[in-house]
Amino acid sequence: MFTQRKSKGLKVAAVAASAAMMMSLAACASDDSTGDADAPIELRMAWWGDDNRHAVTNAALDRFEDLNPGITVVRDFSGFDGYLDKITTQYTGGNSPDVFQFYNEVLVEFASRGQLSDLSASVSQDGWDKELLQASTIDGELAAMPFGLSTQGFIFDTTSVEALGLTAPSGDYSWDDLADFAAQVRTASGGALAGVTDLSHGYQVFEVWAKQQGEDFMDAEGLAFSEKTLADYWQYWADLRASGGATAPDITSEYQGTPYDAVVAGVAASTFLFTNQYDGVQGRTPNVISLERFPGEGDSAGQYMRTAMNLVISKQSKHQEAAAKLVDFLLNDEEANGILGLNRGFPANANVIGAASEGANENVQRAIEIFESVRENGAPAPVPAPAGAGTVNTLFAEIAQQIQFGQTTPAEGAKAFMAQAASELG
Repeated sequence: MFTQRKSKGLKVAAVAASAAMMMSLAACASDDSTGDADAPIELRMAWWGDDNRHAVTNAALDRFEDLNPGITVVRDFSGFDGYLDKITTQYTGGNSPDVFQFYNEVLVEFASRGQLSDLSASVSQDGWDKELLQASTIDGELAAMPFGLSTQGFIFDTTSVEALGLTAPSGDYSWDDLADFAAQVRTASGGALAGVTDLSHGYQVFEVWAKQQGEDFMDAEGLAFSEKTLADYWQYWADLRASGGATAPDITSEYQGTPYDAVVAGVAASTFLFTNQYDGVQGRTPNVISLERFPGEGDSAGQYMRTAMNLVISKQSKHQEAAAKLVDFLLNDEEANGILGLNRGFPANANVIGAASEGANENVQRAIEIFESVRENGAPAPVPAPAGAGTVNTLFAEIAQQIQFGQTTPAEGAKAFMAQAASELG
């Protein structure tokens, strides 16, 4: 969907003082390609999302146009389905958006083909984590900057747990503590409630487990963990299924994509989610849901600031300076982030998270608390995965399900995964 400017509808905060970067870009309200200082510029920006994301993004773009007379932003927004195909087709046809929202799984493929502009000199990095930016640096160029961050979290239905006479884990607790808790819940509930959803199929959970062992799920070259680490992970969940602590395979399959729904439905007492999902989950149940970091974080942190999505500039853009000015506004301006809020996750720029979260309720504040604890004491973000990563993620879930249903063992499954994944990654 292409649209022109939408009506203004959101209250905006006071205009932030211009940074030196913005001053250096102030002269770019002209057509870069013609050299005519008075020529109007038309940028096109593409993103995917829900109705609320479209509304806040349009409002932020309206404000950008107010502040930059002579620049108009055409809005190209849609749902997620078909988004990558659309961007790929447009790029192939030489009609790429100037600025577009992008996700990590295909970042290397686009950047390594020289399709994305280097943002290192054109967009301010004041307030940004250097390791996070390094994770988006490909072939020596800053190919993307995160347009929303989150981190992993673990939730517990404390209302149900306390009704059983138990106490949910909190603070520093181990994977063994989680296993003990889960088995106790199953026993105390007479078999009616699982202590935790089976997460053996979740590569996002395993990557925290691997980081806690000093490894990574994937790096730029391919798999970055040992077969033993994966076998141990899958054996952990096999033992939990055997104890009754984890959900049974048929229940696990029902909630595979959204395990937190099993907590809302009263099927399990705990599970994993991303912290930006916490408020929405809490809002769907009258029970009190607590949010903690992952088990095992007290020994060696595995959680990291996870890029939910990026902003990039197409190499095809004829208005590179104006496009950089737009990216800088959306990522670094307090007023812009006050409008955008937390729909895409937490801002990567620590200087604007206060503006984005102003007025947030106690659930969001708790999610921010967990996120900031990871900023202070977390693992480095992984570098963008190589081509084929998406297929490997799917393979991870497929083999885990074979183990869940007893079609293979954790050790045999780990061996098969390592071989098949290596083949997919070339």
